[in-house]
Amino acid sequence: MRIKERFLPSLSHRNYRIVWIGHIVGESSSWALGAAEGWLIFNLAENNPSSWVGAVFFAAMIPWFFAPIIVGFLTDRFSRRNILIAAYILSLFHGIILTVLIFMGLIEIWHILVLAVLNGIARATHMGAIEALAANLVPSNQLPNAYTLISAGYYATRLIGPGLIAPLMGLSNIKWIFLVCVVGYAVGVYLVSQITVISTGRIDPNKGLLSNTFSGFRFIYSHPVLRSVMYLVMFHCTLVMSFESLLPAVSENQLGSGGQGVAYMHMMIGLGAFIASLCLAPVSDQATLGRLFVLSAIISSLGNHILAISRSLIPALVGTVIIGTSHAAFMTIATIIIQSVSPDYLRGRITSIYLIHAGGLMSFSYFANGVLADLYNPSIILAAGGITFLIVVLGSWIIQTPRTIYTKGALI
Repeated sequence: MRIKERFLPSLSHRNYRIVWIGHIVGESSSWALGAAEGWLIFNLAENNPSSWVGAVFFAAMIPWFFAPIIVGFLTDRFSRRNILIAAYILSLFHGIILTVLIFMGLIEIWHILVLAVLNGIARATHMGAIEALAANLVPSNQLPNAYTLISAGYYATRLIGPGLIAPLMGLSNIKWIFLVCVVGYAVGVYLVSQITVISTGRIDPNKGLLSNTFSGFRFIYSHPVLRSVMYLVMFHCTLVMSFESLLPAVSENQLGSGGQGVAYMHMMIGLGAFIASLCLAPVSDQATLGRLFVLSAIISSLGNHILAISRSLIPALVGTVIIGTSHAAFMTIATIIIQSVSPDYLRGRITSIYLIHAGGLMSFSYFANGVLADLYNPSIILAAGGITFLIVVLGSWIIQTPRTIYTKGALI
């Protein structure tokens, strides 16, 4: 079997291919901007720099707590393609304002916080729309591959974006990084505008936004598989996946690697995510996915521990590769499971509720980690989250539905 047919069957469909390439370009820009933004504010802040980094990550992720409610309704009511285009335009608008302020020398911390909220709304809309749309662009038997590649576009692009800017992160003036990100967003807008498929879900026209949204919540919490996966994702994101706000402090205070260390760790997370995506791309068997789901959950805590005990850059990079591999595998399989059992008429709302459990709740732990890193060694925070999540995963084995997912997969 040829490599494309085994690993990339979804890319044989034109509209999916356009969506995916635009996704790669846009997410590479977002990760590059995020790494540069974290280092910028770490150096702008006169006091409690890690707290300010945590505040920026909180500002960027808190929209994932409320925006998906509206996005889920919109993607089941209107064209998912048009919602995706709007998300890219909003990201471009955010990037232009941020870059102009930096080039003019007017940038202040509060600017970054406000613009981070704007970009958070754009990214939450992007993920809600693209995950709802992807299922309409490929045959049902290619859904696992389609969502693996979408997840690769979200996680593995950390290798591309931060990799391109890493040489510039050691410079005193990093303003050009932000301009490059704006160009990337503009390319993304152009690409997604070329999509020709028009798809929507179905809502009850006699009910409003909240009533239609709560129908998604009711469906999820009455469905044992969806309910179990949502809870596991929630614990994973809040306990082990919200470590990015710690990276500037880890690089500066623990490793002595400065801004380049931040970029290189982001890159290695992306490399790990790329490895996970490569391994998962040909997998469609539900039982195999279930076993990999629990294995990636367990390994997630291991990577955090390696990063916690690292005192130089090389072992830290090993830890971040493990983090990237396990985190991307866990979240990719969670997405595959959710999309495999979701009815299409509710797909937008279910996807958005999933984003609330993941990114929305993670915003609070981003902020908490940043504040704690100004009070305690970041290695303590990394280790505590890893141990707690490991206890959650092992404890879930005694519950029937998670145990069945781990051994038989989603379609139980």
